[in-house]
Amino acid sequence: MKNILLANSRAALSYLIIALSLLVSINVQAQEKVINPQEQNISSQNNDEGLWASFKNNITETWDAPQNHDLFLPVLTRHNRHTHSKKQIEGYNEHPWGGGYGISRYDEKGNWHALYAMAFKDSFNKWEPVAGYGYEKIWQPLDDKEFRLGVGYIAAVSARDNYDYVPFPMVLPLVSAGYSRLTFQATYVPGTSTKGNVLFGWFRWDF
Repeated sequence: MKNILLANSRAALSYLIIALSLLVSINVQAQEKVINPQEQNISSQNNDEGLWASFKNNITETWDAPQNHDLFLPVLTRHNRHTHSKKQIEGYNEHPWGGGYGISRYDEKGNWHALYAMAFKDSFNKWEPVAGYGYEKIWQPLDDKEFRLGVGYIAAVSARDNYDYVPFPMVLPLVSAGYSRLTFQATYVPGTSTKGNVLFGWFRWDF
């Protein structure tokens, strides 16, 4: 019974990550104004340039003026039981031993920015490095402001043994729950019945 409850809770967490990511995407789209085609093209071009400039500025500012140093400890790899067969799952590694280090800061709105590097054992028990930029919109829903929730994304570069360690880029959703200096963060890697569809989570300690 305990194993069943644990499996259901992990599956529910993976669906929560997907749902939160979709909600963020829908909310952003809903806030866009509808204007005439010519103005829309100009606005879209300006927005693209503005987003790219903001992205670069956030990376530069995080690198130049970090507020925290971060240690990362991977603790969770969970292959989606609805897209992978029992035989496949039995052959996968779900213990992502490894670690990582990063620097981070909170901007004037209280949102989180980070640059990080991490290495962990992948589904085939081979080392997988990843490094990149992370962003989260932060909420503090309780009177205790030490507790926080976050939703955002990671933009990173990784490499895997089954791809001959050829680097490849990725952009993935990111959610978190934290208290004081300790935060649990997780992402969901989409895919097919034989690749991807993996929930991956880690603890982050700020110091």
